[in-house]
Amino acid sequence: MGQKMKNAPVYFTIAQVRHNPVLKLREYAPEIQEKMRQAGYPDYKVEMSMSIDLAPSLVGEDGALKAPTVQTIERYRFGNAGSTCGFIVEQGAFSFQITEYDTFETFSAEFFKGLAIVQDCMRLDFSERVGLRYLDAVAPKGGEKDLPKYLAPGVLGISAKLPGSVEVALSICETHIRTAVGNVLSRIIIRSGPLGFPMDLQPQGLEIAERFRKINGVHAIIDTDASYEGREAFSLESLNKRLSALHVEIRKAFDVTVTEHAVKVWE
Repeated sequence: MGQKMKNAPVYFTIAQVRHNPVLKLREYAPEIQEKMRQAGYPDYKVEMSMSIDLAPSLVGEDGALKAPTVQTIERYRFGNAGSTCGFIVEQGAFSFQITEYDTFETFSAEFFKGLAIVQDCMRLDFSERVGLRYLDAVAPKGGEKDLPKYLAPGVLGISAKLPGSVEVALSICETHIRTAVGNVLSRIIIRSGPLGFPMDLQPQGLEIAERFRKINGVHAIIDTDASYEGREAFSLESLNKRLSALHVEIRKAFDVTVTEHAVKVWE
């Protein structure tokens, strides 16, 4: 089992499986909710959003304008009492997110506990994508102001060469990697100000740990996203293996992004 760092930089993690659509999700929700409650996730929320489809064209065969298709999207959230982790169930996807990360083994076990509940209730037919994404906050400890002590030179861009009196507003280093087990996107964002989230990712009903809320100054976000795409018969065992393989690739990317100094600070 992986060993947890005492001051681990990870402040948000999410895993997701996309599966065959289940349009009768509302009918399964009561059974899923009761099992989630018994599993330690009593905080229950239902969210409804609207999706407007403009494709393929707004013009009909007679040349008249067609009204866009409006679809209602249902999302069910099941969270723990402390608002530190929870599941999101949608018609075509299942996600688990957490802000109090321990180790991958405990995270993965919890993810598949929830996925097993959904599978038991809905009997999913196939999966077509599995993904794992980590956000790590890199902020100099105490009075340190030297971010290059924490990050490999290759991800610092020109910010490492600028005079110390210059404050970097935003610097982004992005690398796309293809591996035998899936694709990896590694993005390092250096900015000044309070710690935040990428525009495409927000915690759904969760609170981040207090030590991360205190970050306000020059810092970096290591955003690592790994995924495998391919339609397969739904199998918890197969998905478990794929998620573990993706985690190995994420760890490889993380290890070459940070320095030994950073690791010592976090241990």
